[in-house]
Amino acid sequence: MAKHIRELSVGTAEGVVEQLRYGVPPPDYVRLFTVGRESQLHDLESSLATPTNDHGSALLVRANYGGGKSHLLKVVREMALDAGYAVSLVVVNSQEGVRFNRLDTILGSICREIEVGHSCKKGIGRLFDAFALASAAKLGKEIREVRERISSKGRWDHSEHLKSPAVYVALRAWIASQEPDLHELIEDWLSNLVNFRGQRKLLYNRLVCDLRGKFRDPRQEWQFYADEVFLFHTGGHRQAWDALADFDLIAKSSGLKGLVLLFDEFEDVIQNLNRRDLQQAALINLFRFFAGDRFPGMSYFAVTPDFAAKCKRELLSRGIYEFDYTRFDALPSFELEPVSEKEFLELANRIRSVHGLAHGWDSTNALSTTQLTQLVRALWSIASPERVRRAIQGVVQALDERFEQATLSI
Repeated sequence: MAKHIRELSVGTAEGVVEQLRYGVPPPDYVRLFTVGRESQLHDLESSLATPTNDHGSALLVRANYGGGKSHLLKVVREMALDAGYAVSLVVVNSQEGVRFNRLDTILGSICREIEVGHSCKKGIGRLFDAFALASAAKLGKEIREVRERISSKGRWDHSEHLKSPAVYVALRAWIASQEPDLHELIEDWLSNLVNFRGQRKLLYNRLVCDLRGKFRDPRQEWQFYADEVFLFHTGGHRQAWDALADFDLIAKSSGLKGLVLLFDEFEDVIQNLNRRDLQQAALINLFRFFAGDRFPGMSYFAVTPDFAAKCKRELLSRGIYEFDYTRFDALPSFELEPVSEKEFLELANRIRSVHGLAHGWDSTNALSTTQLTQLVRALWSIASPERVRRAIQGVVQALDERFEQATLSI
């Protein structure tokens, strides 16, 4: 485990217990409350051991509904942050505009959720800050050379080393000005791309024209519009793909290992995209991540074990016969075995320990090992798709009740 209960402060332990009352561990402490299957988790961690270069890779993370898909993605998130990656965890939801057939909406969500280090702050600004604050002296020669090509050796006049001209403009403006309102505009733009399609003039004025005293970009205003610098939905969303590749490069140029993307609720592409052409487009984008040509980082997709079979049935039911269905069977995947009652007892022991630390009481004697074992057996006997979550809540509730009794008896 990356963290141990004995290393937690009382205040942190209190926050952990409060979150466990909802049946889930808090961010940054998910691995601490992941039990058993250490060899499998080691295999998962090894997928992050070596940073990707020019060719990305992807993995299906498979588990049943209520069986730990989201939990497992959060474990990967912690592993990636601990290993020195920038991370973005996105929940795919077509009904709320995060549609996998539209890479510009996916990119916006990625920009909103980017994390660098274990910080409470999220957003593309964290990645840009990492680039701006990276000490060149502490970076290797190869990385320093990449940074010089990105910034035109610090002149920031014009560079095509980044694939996306929009990302170049945004990063340059972020570094050229420390005005909070400008930084807020950049984050708002990249996080809500659809809302800014008709605001090219505003973006040009604020990110280029108003800052020309800080750099000498040779392009005239009309060229920015002709080249669609501020648009991400045209040309098959090519600039959205290019932006993802640039974010990975910027992360590596900041001393990080790269960018890891996590996609939760990916079954949305079957359940909520109600047109076959949209479903096809979404699945083609999935295959593009697995091909690794467009995004050079690591990406993980949370799905149910029968995801491939569901996709085949859905497409065939819509009369799509020319799709290459063998591609589904070739997708690399990782499936975590379900938690057993014995493993959950270990988790219950950890909950008991952190509860004692949080409230400064002898939780071990108040709920003995024999009593805890009996409680776990009773909780585990209730069949439910959300058995683990409900069992966690049951253990916390039992500890709360005994703590209240102990307090009243004083």
